[in-house]
Amino acid sequence: MKNRLTILFSLIVTIIFAQSVIIPADNVFYNPDIKSYRKTISEPTNTTNHSELLQNAIDEVAKKGGGILTIEATKNNTKYNINTEIEIKSGVHIRVSPNVVFTTTNAKKTVLFSAGKNGNKQISNISFSCTDSKSFFTFDFSNRQGGKSTTEFGVIALALGGVQNFRVADFKVIDNFTPFSAITVNLLDLNNGKYLFAHDGIIEHLEITKGHYGYGLIQCQAAVNVLYRNLNGEGGATLRLETGAIGKAYLTDKSIKIDQVYGKNIICKNGQAAITLSPHTIINGKVFVDDLTAISCEAGAIIASGFLSEKKGQKDETGEMIEGYELGIFDPSSVISNLKVTYGTTAQLRGSRRAFVPCSQRSLVNSEFNTDGESYQGPTVTGLMYYAKGGTDLSKGYYTVKTPGLVLKNFPMIDGKMENKEVIVSPKEAINGCDITFEKEKAQPKEEKAKKGQNKGQNKGKKKKDN
Repeated sequence: MKNRLTILFSLIVTIIFAQSVIIPADNVFYNPDIKSYRKTISEPTNTTNHSELLQNAIDEVAKKGGGILTIEATKNNTKYNINTEIEIKSGVHIRVSPNVVFTTTNAKKTVLFSAGKNGNKQISNISFSCTDSKSFFTFDFSNRQGGKSTTEFGVIALALGGVQNFRVADFKVIDNFTPFSAITVNLLDLNNGKYLFAHDGIIEHLEITKGHYGYGLIQCQAAVNVLYRNLNGEGGATLRLETGAIGKAYLTDKSIKIDQVYGKNIICKNGQAAITLSPHTIINGKVFVDDLTAISCEAGAIIASGFLSEKKGQKDETGEMIEGYELGIFDPSSVISNLKVTYGTTAQLRGSRRAFVPCSQRSLVNSEFNTDGESYQGPTVTGLMYYAKGGTDLSKGYYTVKTPGLVLKNFPMIDGKMENKEVIVSPKEAINGCDITFEKEKAQPKEEKAKKGQNKGQNKGKKKKDN
């Protein structure tokens, strides 16, 4: 059997029709107005926390009506330590030299930079990029302890909320399997039943290494007219379009959603997927993504169906939907085109998805958790994990995403047939009867579940991926 596994052939499958997503011009997303004021920070001062230095410089540029803040470093003094969240203000365009390293020694959950996450107004006309557009500056979280079961130790490089007319680009994140995506795109809560979220922007030319399975490079909860381009992720999902955290806000404002979101050149290595779509309880708009690559990832893309959470008060303990909620979808005209999935044996696998691994490949799945404490190293499972295709009823959270140009490469062949499934549409496709089986994920203790159900699912707890 092992000899047969070594015979790998390139296989092209499911070319539905020749179609590629057309990406609009950059000025459809971002039109900067850069004022004349200039300020430069030459190097990090000799302190243990450079947050005040950086915040004061941003505030100075903003008070002058906007302009460019350049952050530099010397050869022997490159690290800016940030232990207090830094807020980017309207009109401020930050340019960072390639040798600059941002890090933190704050042991608790930490956000290093944010824009439109706090306050009561939209932040607009901003950018955060490298002085050399072909290089990267760095966020270094390599010394941070990864794999925590809770999120209190997580770290976020950049958190976006109510932002408009923005560009983020040119940095790499050296992670250590810590909770939270490196960039989060979420809401600004105005505390009066109204919310602001991302409109009109470009996020591009970014990398991450050692990403946590449940997170990765970017998680977008809400955005309209935003382009994600040239993203390279090792570990986790490179681009996660998941709207689980905004369910309660959506009850009062149906404009909060993902719509007219574009993507180009999205890469996953040794992770979960190049892109995931998970609508939870939100009726989302259109997503158009082209030219994706997944090399030794769990799947090329994961397209989840709508989902209700008892923990968030969206269904009661019997599974009945709480009034006001509905099962989410993405617009059926959405397209993920030209996805190339290359089989490998160093993917991150969710515990429940190990059951999709063909019997002859079960020995390739590690028996112990990865450092992230959530996934197992193992072989690529499928080209598409496509639970949203489990039916045709939109009201039940099923929807269709067109996937022209899907290519599967180097998957094991047995008797001339690819052993792995090209597409998996249901948990019921688990493979039974293998010599090697896996333990099921531990069930929640009954007494804990009963306690949480006492308030008929009205708890305010948050699922970890929604931060």
